[in-house]
Amino acid sequence: MSENKMGQKPVLQLLISMSVPIVFSMMILSLYNIVDSYFVSLISEKAFRAVSLNFPVHQIILALGLGIGIGVNSIVSRRLGEKNTLEARDAITESIIIILVISVILALIGFLFTDTLFNFFTNDIEVYNMGKTYMYYTLIFSVFPLIQISQEKTIQGLGEMIAPMLSQIIGALINIILDPILIFGYFGFPELGIKGAVIATIISQSVGAIFCILYLLFNKKHLRISFKNFKFNKKLTKEIFSIGFPAIIMQSMMAFLTISLNRILIPISEVAVSVLGLYYKMQSFIFMPVAGVAQAFQPIIGYNYGAKNKLRVDETIKYVLIIDLIIMSIGLLIFQIFPKNMLLFFNSNKEMMAIGIPALRIISLYFIPSCINWVSSTFFQALGFGNYSLLISLLRQVIFMLPLAKIFSLIDLNYIWFAFPIAESATLIFSYILFKNTYKKKIKPLEIK
Repeated sequence: MSENKMGQKPVLQLLISMSVPIVFSMMILSLYNIVDSYFVSLISEKAFRAVSLNFPVHQIILALGLGIGIGVNSIVSRRLGEKNTLEARDAITESIIIILVISVILALIGFLFTDTLFNFFTNDIEVYNMGKTYMYYTLIFSVFPLIQISQEKTIQGLGEMIAPMLSQIIGALINIILDPILIFGYFGFPELGIKGAVIATIISQSVGAIFCILYLLFNKKHLRISFKNFKFNKKLTKEIFSIGFPAIIMQSMMAFLTISLNRILIPISEVAVSVLGLYYKMQSFIFMPVAGVAQAFQPIIGYNYGAKNKLRVDETIKYVLIIDLIIMSIGLLIFQIFPKNMLLFFNSNKEMMAIGIPALRIISLYFIPSCINWVSSTFFQALGFGNYSLLISLLRQVIFMLPLAKIFSLIDLNYIWFAFPIAESATLIFSYILFKNTYKKKIKPLEIK
């Protein structure tokens, strides 16, 4: 293979060229999530709540796909930096086999336990009936989002950002087109309601997954996967999980946090659950660009760490922090100025408006410290220190946020939202200490090229 651009191209130019396709595709994905929720909200507030209660299931699937993808991304970028292309290729092939096994397990859980699982989420029979249908199809067909998410990260580890962008855009556009058709029964299709929403999502994810696999099989520019003469490599599998498992737990904690927050909110107001779900939809429009920059950041750091190039590592960290802080500052201003407009977009009633306006303003105060914590977590993953990322997530979501939310719920509903910025700010202290120590031990000793 020719010299990789991650070790040669000027850092800012490289970061922008790699980030823009990801950010664009993730903005499209955010737009799709918002439009998808908009169509569901047209059915009823209870339909919107049913989809919101399914958010933890999506987070678990995302966690599994993202965790495996992060593990492979880290291995691939570092092996390419070390000029070890054979292990880079084998790691990609092995990750696909791992994903297929996981998807079979999730499908069995969906087939056998959906009714029991969703019964834990709500006491409202109408919400229950709609929500369990959504959960059933999501779990049965989880193979598609798992492949799409994991292999997009894999392709990014090769330094290629256009293909993952196309995967996201194609899938999102298909979903946006199919949503109203299948939900409301346009053009001769039956009116399927909330079932139509989940079917549209499954179809779009399947197209994205197929696109990624075809790219890895037939691209001529980068490594190609091959199952011919493939041999199971215990060492590679262990390395994938050693890096990816903390990321899986870290993302799964988001599902645990959402379930726990819903359980805290429901006795006070079930409408507050819809507000929280609406917040997660809207904040993705801000966090997706940050995540896109982070996805470009990880392989660049991993490659140049493997190549022992301290100068490029330092430059990458500096530019990523500046870019992400700008994005989060803009996001904070939007949430402070336009919360009413966001709520009106989802046909919010007076009760949702009364709860939602202060909620969006208070929660968004955590955007700035969250940005710095996010950069630190990605830095640790790129170097193969997934446990540090896990610790940051554990502190933020379990050690700080949940106890604070529970305590504040005893005072008033609006106080619960303050758990977000307080927990994120407290976590920032520990994140900085870990980053400083890791940089001193692993980056500082590298030779300057």
